[in-house]
Amino acid sequence: MIVDGDRLVKLMTLIFTALNQIHFAFSFKGFSMRSPEQFSMLAKRGGGGDWRVAFKGDKFEEKTFAARQDDIVLECEAGGSPSPTIHWLKDGERIQQGVSRDYLDDEAAYEEKLKAGDQRMLRLGKVKSKLFLDCVSDRDEGVYTCVAETPYERIAQTTVLQMEDSISSLSRKSCLTKKAFRGEPARIHLWTAVRVEFESAPVQLFCRADGYPAPTCTWRYTDEGKPIEDDEHHKLLPNGDLLIGQISWRRNMGDYYCMCENESGVDEISTFLYPTRP
Repeated sequence: MIVDGDRLVKLMTLIFTALNQIHFAFSFKGFSMRSPEQFSMLAKRGGGGDWRVAFKGDKFEEKTFAARQDDIVLECEAGGSPSPTIHWLKDGERIQQGVSRDYLDDEAAYEEKLKAGDQRMLRLGKVKSKLFLDCVSDRDEGVYTCVAETPYERIAQTTVLQMEDSISSLSRKSCLTKKAFRGEPARIHLWTAVRVEFESAPVQLFCRADGYPAPTCTWRYTDEGKPIEDDEHHKLLPNGDLLIGQISWRRNMGDYYCMCENESGVDEISTFLYPTRP
């Protein structure tokens, strides 16, 4: 078989990306792809809930400083098995993100409903979340907490938001009025970054967005793929998530893209899915 240069580059890029993502995913407990024995032992564990949740990436600074009327973004990421969800608190009170208030959004409840009886699942994954704070002022000062949780465990990290002494020429009223006229662009606040799961199992890939008007989210497989529609293997959930049934390495391994948009803007994330043998 002859492979042209562009296709070869894409193939090598996919292989390189897969190896790096897989190595990262298994680093939750020090597993390395260099050892087939360790990979086999990982797959045999597969009951879910026996790995601890941990924060990934940069830890929160004790204090976060912002200039008045600025827009700031707090970011948080966590991984484990089961794959956690993330929500935010301000001074101990939950911050509502998105339009859905369904408790099912705090867990991968849809994939649990789809799995067959006592089907074993690995549920290994990493999720990311952003908290968008617009036109900040003294009233926004306080303790902000990122909470990552699974049905078995909850962890948290905090930062204190504090206004700087600098004074902006833009008043809070002017800032908010400007935003009201242009609307609130679609912004994704929670998504799955990496997911590793046994073949034939279902997976729920997170993609939750804010915005006004309420954004519409679509998914596609690979960067150049067509939009995914409901069919025997896929279901687009009301909260923006994608539910995939009976995954396989041949059909589903690779990058999925979620794009959320409204008349004020567009936001997009990518998710790496790796099906593996039980």
